[in-house]
Amino acid sequence: MIRSSPLRPSVCPPRCNLHSRSNSYVPKLEPFSRSKFDRLTKDPPLIQKAENELADYCSTLEGDAGYSCWRAYFQLKDLQIETPREDVERLILQAGGIKSLIGCLHGIAGMHKGRKEAEKVLNCNSIATKPCPVPDGLPKSREEMEEEEEARMPDSPFTRLLRTKGSSPAWYSPVPDHA
Repeated sequence: MIRSSPLRPSVCPPRCNLHSRSNSYVPKLEPFSRSKFDRLTKDPPLIQKAENELADYCSTLEGDAGYSCWRAYFQLKDLQIETPREDVERLILQAGGIKSLIGCLHGIAGMHKGRKEAEKVLNCNSIATKPCPVPDGLPKSREEMEEEEEARMPDSPFTRLLRTKGSSPAWYSPVPDHA
């Protein structure tokens, strides 16, 4: 460390050259009195800005937190497709920050997923779509029994003879009495 004394002026290290500063090295700050039109034309849109901030934040995370963050990033992309732009901007403004925006996006994506599953169930119950499978073991309804009775073929003379005689065919074994 170089010390300055009253007899000797302070000496800058060789990389510090005070006289070589030019305006290109000094960052220009935007004036606070920019008009709304200037802000709209120069700044990226709110959704784009939120995407950029979310991508920057996600790139710093690792593991499950990073996975959750990137999932929220793509959920934001999907949300832009599904909902109007004003609603997405309102969500970003209401979230208040990146971390809360991630939670909001996960919640909204869950609600959309639940709504889509409910629509599938409703569509499954409608007549126009493919019917849902009926579980086994339910008793047949009256209409189903009448349809089966009408669809039966008429008995042959041999079948009528066997029914009146009371004997069963050789391949048929009756249910045991003890069951």
